[in-house]
Amino acid sequence: MSVETDLAVVGPAASEAAALVAESLGLEARPGEGFDLWGLGEDGSGEAVPKGATVWSTELLGPSGHCGEIALVLPPDVPVPPESAIATALSRSIPALNEAVGAERVGVVKSSDAEALTGARPGQRAMAVPLLVGSALTPGGQHAGLLVVITPAAEAVAELPHLDPMPGPAVARSIATFGDVEMSVSVELGRTKIPIRDLLNIHNGAVVQLDRPVTHPVDLFVQGTLIARGEVVVVDECFAVRVTELLTGD
Repeated sequence: MSVETDLAVVGPAASEAAALVAESLGLEARPGEGFDLWGLGEDGSGEAVPKGATVWSTELLGPSGHCGEIALVLPPDVPVPPESAIATALSRSIPALNEAVGAERVGVVKSSDAEALTGARPGQRAMAVPLLVGSALTPGGQHAGLLVVITPAAEAVAELPHLDPMPGPAVARSIATFGDVEMSVSVELGRTKIPIRDLLNIHNGAVVQLDRPVTHPVDLFVQGTLIARGEVVVVDECFAVRVTELLTGD
């Protein structure tokens, strides 16, 4: 499925994800009505994510890698849970986001700030779901938090007219014709995001932590397309990959 989404598709999934996150953190709050965070304009976004709020965010990762981002905002007057609890809560939102966004897991949870979250990003959309306290879920109710799901914006695809095949005899081609064509194969061990200041400080011996545990299989790409997963082995003093799962596309 395409990772390009629109707010109508993400909205219900984001509300379900917000309920799962609130339950995991033990917040006595329920999801309110979702809204387009960046569609509020400069003033509206600032009100939705108040100054002094605590913000955590992490990547949403699917079969082909990055497919979005999820962030949790807690107002200044709400007690701050441990970072490990935030990571667990955000990971428990994956079942709600899998079908709509294509997410299968989250990346590394990092603290952020309100300005980074409220600034609109080209080609992306942000669905925000408030967590409201009390049974009367009114816009003026007390906010216990805000869950934001950021995804690539859906783009309209032009429908091509039907094209008849060119006249003339059909030429039979065998796949064996392309047997000597070389393809680029790459293996991905994991991914991460780091600030530029940390990137500039990388030196010999520095350790860069990736988002994938050691027990997770690596991804095998051919010409940039994910085709298989496997485990790293050593063959004749060279790294190799033993394929454990073949992936088939549509």
